Amino acid sequence: MTTVREFAERVLFADSLADKLAPPAPDLEDLSRGPALAAPRVPGRPDGLALSDSGVRAGFPSLARVEDDRERGRLLHFFANHELLATELMALVLLKFPDAPDEFRAGVLRTLKEEQMHTKLYLRRMESCGVEFGELPVNGFFWKLVAPMATPLDYVTRLSLTFEQANLDYSRGYARVFDEAGDPDTAAILDRIYRDEIGHVHYGLEWFRKWRRGSSDWKSFCSLLGAPLSPARAKGSFEFNEAGRREAGLDEEFIRELKAFSRSRGRTPRVHWFNPGAEDSLAGRPPGRAMNRVRRDLDLLMAFVARGDDVALVDELPSTGHLLSLKEAGLEMPELVPRRSAGSLSERKLGGARPWAATGPESGLAAEMGFRLELTQPRLFSKVEHAGLLRRVLAEGGWSMLADPSVAGRPVATAAEAAAWADGEGEWVVKAEFATAGRERLRFRAGDPVEAGFLETGAGVLEPWLDRVLDLSIQYDRLDDGRLVRRGFVVLENTRGGQFRRARVTTRVTDFLSPGDRRRVFEGGGSRGHLAAWLEDVFEPLLNDWLGEHRGPLGVDAMFFRDAAGELRFRPVVEVNPRFTMGRVAVELDRFAPRPGTTALTILPISAPAPQGALKLTETSPSTAFVAYRTETS
Repeated sequence: MTTVREFAERVLFADSLADKLAPPAPDLEDLSRGPALAAPRVPGRPDGLALSDSGVRAGFPSLARVEDDRERGRLLHFFANHELLATELMALVLLKFPDAPDEFRAGVLRTLKEEQMHTKLYLRRMESCGVEFGELPVNGFFWKLVAPMATPLDYVTRLSLTFEQANLDYSRGYARVFDEAGDPDTAAILDRIYRDEIGHVHYGLEWFRKWRRGSSDWKSFCSLLGAPLSPARAKGSFEFNEAGRREAGLDEEFIRELKAFSRSRGRTPRVHWFNPGAEDSLAGRPPGRAMNRVRRDLDLLMAFVARGDDVALVDELPSTGHLLSLKEAGLEMPELVPRRSAGSLSERKLGGARPWAATGPESGLAAEMGFRLELTQPRLFSKVEHAGLLRRVLAEGGWSMLADPSVAGRPVATAAEAAAWADGEGEWVVKAEFATAGRERLRFRAGDPVEAGFLETGAGVLEPWLDRVLDLSIQYDRLDDGRLVRRGFVVLENTRGGQFRRARVTTRVTDFLSPGDRRRVFEGGGSRGHLAAWLEDVFEPLLNDWLGEHRGPLGVDAMFFRDAAGELRFRPVVEVNPRFTMGRVAVELDRFAPRPGTTALTILPISAPAPQGALKLTETSPSTAFVAYRTETS
């Protein structure tokens, strides 16, 4: 009479598929279980299917070509290897845990037989597509993560509730892909496997609940998954299958929390965080009360700059309900980590730090996570330097609509010096060298007394107040190789005091000008138009040279205005922000829009009514002062 142990040893160590996939004898008995087996480095495999450490992997087949027999066969090759790995892991469980309860072992054996059948179903279908099992490299990812299990609880947590739960999404999603590709036979196999997987998850969940400790399935599941596993591995890359999970017995808390959960599943993540007081730190002044509120209320905005495989630090984790509202609106969310827990990230492989602004105070936080932050040169934040860049650009010329060089500011050291230089009948504005968001600046008329107290602690810039027609910002990235890449345009709306209110992404800035002004901009400009041509040919090379060693994001604020004669003019540099900006957040949000150039980001006081049809991006509480919204325009 054959024993369960003998059967499991054959499945685990056999070097032929026939032996691995042969079902157990009907009179199998589980009495002579023997000692616990230490997991081998890899299971036995026939030639061509061995799991190696060489790192060679087959590229995942393209779903766009799934109608091709050969490409379908390649996809089935991946599926068959996964099912074979599951079969081998279940054999390992039977050998590794001889003292586990009889009912548990009987369930593992039953599931193992189903995994054998799944493998054979894929092999037959794959053969009909002209692909032989073993002609592509196979990876042992499942084996590496599950085989080290120390207890049966580890097994049901890692395999049943993680990889098999993810298959509730994958099997149903791929069944639809094959059905739509005109392959009902493969779709039927996947439908059958989907029904089996519901049972496998249910089986694992029952034992998980018997063995786990903790107040809930979800919290226990999260605490039991060790790196590099995370709950993100329990989801497939298709539509999240709530119905299948309910049928498997998962409770509503688990389903909601898993749906909202985000973490990298392979790509090395970068860490993002919001620190809007960069200019304050450079000027040596503490952030004001309003800036502290902005940082507290809007820190989730960096999550929309990040990618789904990245990490964003936040002061407080948003509620599951708020995260679900963002996901249901189609926004991809990264993993969110409380800022106070940033040090825990030092134990993970990370791809770098991406703060809002790379200035000195952030070095400590970066070091806590194991990074050395490359700081942005302070000169790039200086309004004095921006005025110098503007003079250089205007001197280069190249476009008849450029402003007169007189609009470029001049450095001043005292309020008296600012008053002395402000001549004529017009209005003037003096800004602190490291002013931001309308702060540390004074608007006055020529001849009026000037009391710019902020000039007592540093330099400033004096410039004429212009008759604005349109404020805009051009968003860039300076890449590691020194190239300057334009990411998009936004039209800006600010309060009378200069505080940001709205950034509207656009593919054509001129759409926001009057018809007459629009004609003026395009007059004689050829197919690219004067603005686009001048930016590419003149401005961006000069800007790239001025940036020196800077790497990372930046936004250049510019404006159209009317000169004293009422003519439309263009000022290409109002200021340069060598960091992320609200305009850049708007550009990143536009990734999720149905059409490019239709997104607006709005920041409002909590007391102001929300824009019509807006999605609330940041969560509110009784202490909230500012709220961020996204709207889509036609």
